[in-house]
Amino acid sequence: MRKARELLKHSRLVSLTGVGGVGKTRLARAVAFDMARSFKDGVWLIDLTTYTDAALIERSLRDLLPGPETAPTLSSQVSGLSILVVLDNCEHVADAVGSLLAGWLPQCPATRVLTTTRTTLRVRGEQVFEVPPLSLPAENAPSLESSAVELFRERVTALNVYTSIDWASADVVELCRKLEGLPLAIELAALRTTVLSVEEIVEGLDSRFDLLAGGHADLPAHHRSLRALLHWSWELCSADEKRLWARFSSFGGSATLRDLATVCGLDPREAVDLVDSLVRNSVLQRHDAAGFPRFRMLDTIREFGMLMLTSMSEDVTTVGANTLVALRARHSAHYLHLVADASARWFGPEQRTITTTVAVEMENIRRALETAIADVSSYDSAATAVADLWFYWIGSGLLDEGRFWADRVVERFERIGRSAPHRLLWLRGWIHLVTGDVAAAQRDLIASLTAATLRLDFRNAAYARAFLGALHGFSGDRLLFESEYRVAVATARALGDDFGAAMFLVHQAEIFSLTGQVEEAERLCIESAALCEAHGDVWCTGYMLWVKSLCSYVREDYPQAAEFAREAAALLVAVNDHLGAVLASEVAAWVYGADDPVRAMTVLTATGRFWQISGKTLLGFNQLMGQRDTSLVAISASLSMAEVARATAAGREIGEGGARSVVEFAFGTGIRAAKSAPDLEIVPSEASSTQDALGVLSAREKEIAVLVGQGLTNQQIADSLIIGRRTVDTHVSNILAKCGLRRRTEIAALVARRSVA
Repeated sequence: MRKARELLKHSRLVSLTGVGGVGKTRLARAVAFDMARSFKDGVWLIDLTTYTDAALIERSLRDLLPGPETAPTLSSQVSGLSILVVLDNCEHVADAVGSLLAGWLPQCPATRVLTTTRTTLRVRGEQVFEVPPLSLPAENAPSLESSAVELFRERVTALNVYTSIDWASADVVELCRKLEGLPLAIELAALRTTVLSVEEIVEGLDSRFDLLAGGHADLPAHHRSLRALLHWSWELCSADEKRLWARFSSFGGSATLRDLATVCGLDPREAVDLVDSLVRNSVLQRHDAAGFPRFRMLDTIREFGMLMLTSMSEDVTTVGANTLVALRARHSAHYLHLVADASARWFGPEQRTITTTVAVEMENIRRALETAIADVSSYDSAATAVADLWFYWIGSGLLDEGRFWADRVVERFERIGRSAPHRLLWLRGWIHLVTGDVAAAQRDLIASLTAATLRLDFRNAAYARAFLGALHGFSGDRLLFESEYRVAVATARALGDDFGAAMFLVHQAEIFSLTGQVEEAERLCIESAALCEAHGDVWCTGYMLWVKSLCSYVREDYPQAAEFAREAAALLVAVNDHLGAVLASEVAAWVYGADDPVRAMTVLTATGRFWQISGKTLLGFNQLMGQRDTSLVAISASLSMAEVARATAAGREIGEGGARSVVEFAFGTGIRAAKSAPDLEIVPSEASSTQDALGVLSAREKEIAVLVGQGLTNQQIADSLIIGRRTVDTHVSNILAKCGLRRRTEIAALVARRSVA
């Protein structure tokens, strides 16, 4: 309300815009009441819901507003009066209201007009304020600090002052989140508490347009149900706008104008006008990401668009069901192509941009993968895309999600009696390797190497061979380690695969540095650096510098080790490889041990906490863990018990803040990701161990967690257990909340690490 008041102080026309049900009328009335004393001739509220004729609007304003009735015009009638006029629900007569105000306001300097409308009036001097939804509960904050939960509580207790609803419960939080903080939807949900529990309301949101109805009789008809509200907006759209609204429902998240036009089958010039219109009508919302404008819909609007898409008649679009299938296929093909293009261009100067773009598009990429694995004819496309995203899973540290998708695709191939593509298998083997599951890594890598060799696919055989070499190196088999890498590097060079050669050289160098062969490690780093520099690479260079920091540490050149670690962290954070950046922080902590043991203990505690609760203990490398343990013993011996306690407490807090928190403490606040990079922070969960986390679940929740871990969708779980889909949604939400997790993939990872039973 403060913002709206400030705008009215400086502008004579303020329009409160926003999606239907977001609370524009509520805000306008609150502002009018609050500012009443500022207008000596009064505040006047006029609801235009039932008006359709421009002349009638002007006539009604003359009848309702103060001033001499004999004045020849509206402007002369109110000229000189200090009044605030609130025009509510203007969207269906926006042009008429805009024309009226354009002629009226310039003649009345003491008049202020506040409108509520889903579309702007497009009048010179109009100040637009888009009303946001109510705030939702923040992580680890009391739910009643959320205005959405507070509104729900107010409306429920108005119906039943003796209600026993727990306002801090996961069901209440989940309800407000699923309703996206829309006041009208929350109020309609509150009305249902007279006959349904909050859990039952959440379960019923699959049919939200039937459930959220029966609003108060004193409201306009289009505010008495969610369906009526959105249908009112729908009917205000042209046929082309309806078509775009419906087709946009195929997207998983936001989209650029270009992607939107491609998937929705629009001419780019046509798309500009249609998107602009839907933004002005509060159907689409604009936000900026990665330096480009993007457009999104609230889920409620998206679901209504999907509902209309399946029922639209042929005069608006083609047959609904076929259109939905075709749109999903076109959407999937478009974003899987984006992934393929990103993978092809990865080894080069665009890594920062590619990482950011893929991160921003992940909601759409996930939906594209879901579409692909739902159709047996697209299994190969899904496998290719998951493998193409290796740089995202590995490079951005999202190993659990990478394994989740790889497992799902492999399972699809097993269903039809086919072996999974060997490129996907070496990716999964790599993920197993860096997360410490050596047996699974060896199984996948051998299968990949065997299949690639049979098909004469020498490039992918080299990757499988290289990761097998790493496995042998970490297990201490020097002969196999060196022979596998020798063949892998030679193959990559022969095929012109500079990236493969550069990465394999760094992996070799890492193992040599950890086994004391520093000169050989440094020689390999020089070879890798030359390839990286020729291509403008950042990511592989970051790991090369990390290996050089290990070499310098082994040489006891601690200042150089710290500098290489800082340089490595800066590059790896720039491409959002937070796991690599925390590895660099480890080396820095070892270095700090001699001169600043308190700082060293704090950093090591922070990295330790991060590794512990992210499930990636130093990426599973025993040699690194050994060096860490040695440093901890030495540092602890140089500190008092009180100093250890203080440093440990501070480090735990830093580690729980995520990778960026760890890196910034280790190296200073100058180490940051590029401004355009989205927040890919790997925020650790609150569960201190897998067993403790799973122990808080009920028997039904454990059962569902196992099925999530097997890759089943919520609908498949519902079918399997013969329960409602919304019941499964609620259980999954409770699992996330109880285990301190944020993503479904983290449930799968939790189950994978320890049997629920």
